Amino acid sequence: MAQMRVSEFMALVQEGTLARLSDGLREGLTSRIRSVWLQMHYHSPKVHYEAWLTRKTGRIEIGLHFEGAREFSYRWAELMAAHMPEIQDRLGPEVELEEWTQSWARIHQSLPYDPLSEELAEEVADRLADTIIACQPIVEAERENVQPDLEHLATVRRVPARFGRGRTRARRNV
Repeated sequence: MAQMRVSEFMALVQEGTLARLSDGLREGLTSRIRSVWLQMHYHSPKVHYEAWLTRKTGRIEIGLHFEGAREFSYRWAELMAAHMPEIQDRLGPEVELEEWTQSWARIHQSLPYDPLSEELAEEVADRLADTIIACQPIVEAERENVQPDLEHLATVRRVPARFGRGRTRARRNV
């Protein structure tokens, strides 16, 4: 039996996740697949749900990411930290809130990167949908507690050498 292609797998995860959400949670949800990851967001792509295939680590990461300027991401992490007991009650104790980079944070869990199959796509879709179901009502309730101007702060990021010889540049997060 031929191994499933990543694009087929990610399409099944996207379709399965959407099918598991209520009409209310599907409304306003934007999703996109880019190679090895699926991102879904409501108001801003800086706060998004993600399923990410990482062959290098042998894991499939599923979570809610805060990827804005440091102040923005850390404010979200601070707000979500108060809700982690209820999130872990719904999703399991293996779900963690962590600093991911110097400016990003995430609530996540991971699964082993087994050979891609319909069964694995269903499991990833289940977990991603469960993450949205558990976290999105909290995100909606806490949105007013994140200053709107925090989302528009410029961040500095390292440009990989293959794209820009490793220089650092300012980038607007829009």
